[in-house]
Amino acid sequence: MKIDLKHANDIVKTIADELAKNEDFISDLDQKIGDGDHGYNIVRGFKAVLEIDSTNLSLDNYFMQIGRTLMAKVGGASGPLYGMSFMKAAAAFKNSEYIDFKNFKEFVANFAKNLQILGKVQLNEKTMYDVWNPFYTKLSEFNEINLEAKNELLEYLQYLVAQTKDMMATKGRASYLKERSIGTIDPGSFSTGIILKNFLKEL
Repeated sequence: MKIDLKHANDIVKTIADELAKNEDFISDLDQKIGDGDHGYNIVRGFKAVLEIDSTNLSLDNYFMQIGRTLMAKVGGASGPLYGMSFMKAAAAFKNSEYIDFKNFKEFVANFAKNLQILGKVQLNEKTMYDVWNPFYTKLSEFNEINLEAKNELLEYLQYLVAQTKDMMATKGRASYLKERSIGTIDPGSFSTGIILKNFLKEL
């Protein structure tokens, strides 16, 4: 399925709602290995995103505005990471009226690349890069999306989020805990899973 601007707005509302429902859980994860504010911050950010007037925006400009809004409203380390990555990844939708499987893959690739550059991260460091990068690799195995592929990708996405539980953090505040960071899902990876899942389900 192709996702037009109105449909993208609807997906973002679904994401905002699901993040809000999981705010306490995300905050609990972050209290264990971080500042404890990622749940509140990401929910506040996506509430602000819902206020964007997309009436006269192109698809890529809408995603640019999402990035700018998250930059302004989401505190902590995740604000700049999410914000700048959305802004950079928006180029995937330039000159397009729809999100399709091809430019969605490009969006995920751009997002992952920017995370690596901005966050100076590698794989297995217990960050949301551990979801974005391997998820793009998995997406690249498919030339088109169908129900079977979608279910496989959704299952893999769930696995990627869950596997951060077994990693030791080497970036950010969680890195100070060293081995004690093992056993908790990375909160940014959990919020990433919600975002990617809801777009993928509609393709």
